[in-house]
Amino acid sequence: RTANVTLAGGQHDPTIDAGIYPATGLATLGDYVWNDANHDGIQDAGETGIPGITVTLFSSTGAPISTTTTDGTGFYQFASLNPGTYSVGFTAPPGYAFSPALSGTNTSIDSNANVTTGRTAPVTLVSGENNPTIDAGLYTSTTLASLGDFVWYDTNKNGIQDAGETGVVSVTVTLYDGAGAVLGTTTTDGTGFYQFTNLTPGQYSVGFTAPAGYIFSPANQGGNPALDSNPDNTGRTANVTLAGGQHDPTVDAGIYPSTGLASLGDFVWNDLNHDGIQDAGETGIPGITVTLFSSTGAPISTTTTDGTGFYQFASLNPGTYSVGFTAPPGYAFSPAVSGTNTAIDSNPNVTTGRTAPVTLVSGENN
Repeated sequence: RTANVTLAGGQHDPTIDAGIYPATGLATLGDYVWNDANHDGIQDAGETGIPGITVTLFSSTGAPISTTTTDGTGFYQFASLNPGTYSVGFTAPPGYAFSPALSGTNTSIDSNANVTTGRTAPVTLVSGENNPTIDAGLYTSTTLASLGDFVWYDTNKNGIQDAGETGVVSVTVTLYDGAGAVLGTTTTDGTGFYQFTNLTPGQYSVGFTAPAGYIFSPANQGGNPALDSNPDNTGRTANVTLAGGQHDPTVDAGIYPSTGLASLGDFVWNDLNHDGIQDAGETGIPGITVTLFSSTGAPISTTTTDGTGFYQFASLNPGTYSVGFTAPPGYAFSPAVSGTNTAIDSNPNVTTGRTAPVTLVSGENN
């Protein structure tokens, strides 16, 4: 059947065509749902198929086409398919969760279902193809893990949940796997709490989206991980490793208004007399690469000096940073911290090009 066609008076529409081809060019896909006893996403010896699992075939647009169930040994198949693009969805029975997807290097024995949705990535079939590699591992979810927990208004900007500081409603929170792929999103509830549950043991990180006009508090302050803020300036946390059955309620985020942002800079110059002091007549050097590092030494941002040798990193959260300069070929760094005037000395280490840590307070321009 075609879609409806509207004809005007006297119109002839010569475009209603149909292509056909021999049924011998039809394709198939499958193949197997198994009990992944060790949760590794690979079909190991002794791990058996699971009968009666509902499997749905979807078109390239995501529309369901057909449904079947796995047979007594865990196998299924969709046959007589036109060449094209499809995806497959598996329905986990109560008490089961999906194994990690695409583990190992052998596509015929891995699991293809997304751990959250149960859906596979699109699969394109050509005429006559049989693809028996679309599998799903399942395991009992008694050993699943979870994490959370809280986004709050950090009124004193110290990165610690103090008495009287309240939760933030409807903040978008994103869960990533250990490699940085997005697994799912949620929002904080009416009291600022969120949670990701039914997680396979492994590594995860969390991303928070700050509301407009707000920035993140300093990370990992104080000695109590249940009360600190975890994301960096971009809103992402470090990876968290969850064991089977573990709940980690310490992945929190403090935010505060961005009116107290800080900045730092300032100048790279041609030190003609090598004394580490900006003397009259010594000019700036354009195009020098400058990198901003966090308190842990992770690179945050990179810029280059302008046409007169100046640079700046703006809109920074209060906290501790260092700066690294990349000397062009044929250049070396001047002696560091010469003289008594910090506004005209050189700061980078002569060997590494990195400065000592610099702590910025709210609203400071260094």
